[in-house]
Amino acid sequence: MKRVLNILILIPFFSFSQGGNQPIIDMHLHDYTEQTYYTAPAPDGVMSPKDYQTYRFELLKVLHKYNVKKAVVSTIGGANKLDKEGIFIPGYYTNSPPEDTIAFRQLIESGELKVFGEIGAAYDGLALSDPKFEPFLKICERYDIPVAVHTGGGPADITYRCCPNFRIKFGDPYLIEDVLAKFPNLRIYMMHAGEVFYENALRLMLQYSQLYTDLGVILWVHEQPKDFAEQFLRNAKKYGLIDRVMFGSDQMVWPHAIEKSINELNSYSFLTEEDKKKIFYDNAVNFLQLEE
Repeated sequence: MKRVLNILILIPFFSFSQGGNQPIIDMHLHDYTEQTYYTAPAPDGVMSPKDYQTYRFELLKVLHKYNVKKAVVSTIGGANKLDKEGIFIPGYYTNSPPEDTIAFRQLIESGELKVFGEIGAAYDGLALSDPKFEPFLKICERYDIPVAVHTGGGPADITYRCCPNFRIKFGDPYLIEDVLAKFPNLRIYMMHAGEVFYENALRLMLQYSQLYTDLGVILWVHEQPKDFAEQFLRNAKKYGLIDRVMFGSDQMVWPHAIEKSINELNSYSFLTEEDKKKIFYDNAVNFLQLEE
């Protein structure tokens, strides 16, 4: 596989309109373990790769094809399986507050946790402002660890399939305002740009200048969220907020969603090439404090 991946790196990149030479930072990836990986059709009908090994191969393939330089990746059910090339930035997936502050701090100090997220609190019927999250947010502020929180809705019928406490209302960005007020030095970004609550996301960004967002799943998963994405971006440009909008794909078990997300963002003619460059790369460099 290593030889194949090395060959893939040498494949000529597409033009900018197709994702090509423009460097990209994906702020919203997921990974799995052999035990937690699953196969299912995507909303567009494309089946996920047949097994975890194929999934990893396809994921790295598309990241190389579209010049993804860095990607924040959170793993369901286990520690992050990082790549040898250093593309992946290790996140920490959870729906509820972790149990142990000592173990959490050790993950940070060892470098195994560089982003606290995705935090899918809404799936457990919680908000990030729940007092049980506060000790971990204090640690993140102390160590300058970014926090990524799910906003908006979730997959169809998720309440019946896995998460009986899930309610869309817990995805309202306004529910993180107490966190922004208590932790002014905390680097935090909303995932999915608020989705159905995109207007609230924009208002919150105007109110709190430290708040960023990624676009996440709204670029590809369904026509309704795609409508939210377009309206969010039109208004973000109008309100002067493009500098705090970051690309994210939320590909879950479907690596092809990364390509769909890139193409969707590139299709917006109301965004200039400079706007797209900021969203794809520059804003994330600033937020993550990366050295170029």
